This record gives sequence, C-alpha cells and structure tokens, in this order.
Amino acid sequence: MSQKFPRHVASGIWTFTPVYEALLMRVAARLSAALPEMFLRTGDAAHLTTTRELGEPEIWTNNRHMLAAAACFGLVGLSATVR
Repeated sequence: MSQKFPRHVASGIWTFTPVYEALLMRVAARLSAALPEMFLRTGDAAHLTTTRELGEPEIWTNNRHMLAAAACFGLVGLSATVR
C-alpha cells in the first residue's frame, strides 16, 4: 500500500474540514441553482463548496465535470491533464 497519502496528510498538503449540516444546506442550494444542463454529482458539489468556503481561489482536479462547474462556485478550475 502506498504511503504517499499518509505522508501528504502529515506534511499538511491536505486540508480537512468537518462536514456539518449548514455546509450541506449550502451545497444543496448551489445544486438547486445550477443550470439544468450542468452535470455535477453531489460529492463534487460538496468539494467545490468546501473549497470556496475555505477561501481558496482555485481547485485542482482531473474531473471534467468539476472543472466545468468551478466558475459557478467562484473558483478557477485547474488540471494537470485537462488543457
């Protein structure tokens, strides 16, 4: 098993935030306000909402749907593989 993730956690690469009811309500509100043609899973919307609430200006992902939705969450979507 790879030890990269535990090392990344220990070094602070990952930021963990609790999931609480108010956050989930904001996720639901953003999903309700999204354009009908936007494909976005609830978990992805939770990541985008949390990233925005943490004050981050951008989100890194290889998920094309999250990249397409990032601007709707006030974020810049960046990817190492999708150009």
